Amino acid sequence: YGARSTLQVAGRELEIYRLDAVPGAADLPYSLKVLLENLLRTEDGVDITADDIAALAEWDPASEPSTEIQYTPA
Repeated sequence: YGARSTLQVAGRELEIYRLDAVPGAADLPYSLKVLLENLLRTEDGVDITADDIAALAEWDPASEPSTEIQYTPA
């Protein structure tokens, strides 16, 4: 997704994952944005794929879930 970026804070360079790199992320509730950030950090193309990220970004509260999303605690 190309969401990895850096942020300069007090002379230090920190690695961040930008939610705005994912279309639809701005419309998600806060709790799902937390899950989305987790998926971006742990995307490996095997256990967590770009399709998983897209499925979450396209979340519709009126629909039945069609994709199981893996959560990897920090």
